[in-house]
Amino acid sequence: MGPRKPGQREIKDSGEFAGQCGLTVQKVEDKEEVEIGYLFLRRFWGRGLATKVAWASRDYGFLTLGYERLVSLIDPENLAARRVAERVGLALEQEVDKWNKKVCVYAISKDETVP
Repeated sequence: MGPRKPGQREIKDSGEFAGQCGLTVQKVEDKEEVEIGYLFLRRFWGRGLATKVAWASRDYGFLTLGYERLVSLIDPENLAARRVAERVGLALEQEVDKWNKKVCVYAISKDETVP
């Protein structure tokens, strides 16, 4: 097994690559936002991995990096990703045009989280 890139996640039992997650800067309507992003291979869906890493990314962004606001940019038809965002406290704020399509902007402020 080779070295893991930052943000990549592996299954502990096998070391198999499962997907990626983390914080990244995105431009949303001419404003820079910090996004909680998560993307897993289809065979790993439904195991709670995205929720787990979204929680960890959210807490890291607020508690360690000191961000005041975080977003997730989600395809409106991706109901599973939307549920993940809602589970970790993000709320639908608006729909915008990005990447030549409509994208839901879910957001949370630091003061909305439980310490």
